[in-house]
Amino acid sequence: MSFTPRELAQLAATFPKEYAEQINAKSAKYGEPREDVRQGVSLIIWEKGAEFDPKKGSLSQFIFGHWEKQMRRQLGAHTFAVSLDRDDILGERARSQIENITAPSDDDSEEVPFLSDQTAVAKILSIARFVSGKSSSDIARIFEVTPRRARQMMQQLREKQTIPKRFQLCLEVAC
Repeated sequence: MSFTPRELAQLAATFPKEYAEQINAKSAKYGEPREDVRQGVSLIIWEKGAEFDPKKGSLSQFIFGHWEKQMRRQLGAHTFAVSLDRDDILGERARSQIENITAPSDDDSEEVPFLSDQTAVAKILSIARFVSGKSSSDIARIFEVTPRRARQMMQQLREKQTIPKRFQLCLEVAC
């Protein structure tokens, strides 16, 4: 099924009104303002609407699927970012790690690691640097697992703050 530019324009204008409840739910789930979700959905209609195939599912599934994929990528890239201005334990840990960083020697023949390099937080940050900006498919190829398993490993790292065995191997080999 192919949409004309006129149909895409009309769809981009009417879709957010017709699916206001789902947009509100997505807004709450991802902590995004409703207007941003509406605009994001409209942009996806413009950008991806021509690729829609009704044999593969409904239009709303297609659009919200692309939007959620975009949000997961956007949030995934910043999941490990910690503001130094935070007053909680994460901000405190980040500040202490930065304070403990030492400069390399003048001849650059010796690498000087973080002083607290053996802590779980340092390991998690090391893994985060390694996977930052990579998709779950990229991570799956690197660790020879399925993309679903790669997403589970990332979720385990984020939510439980425990390091999956595959990532342990990555740390031992120094990613």
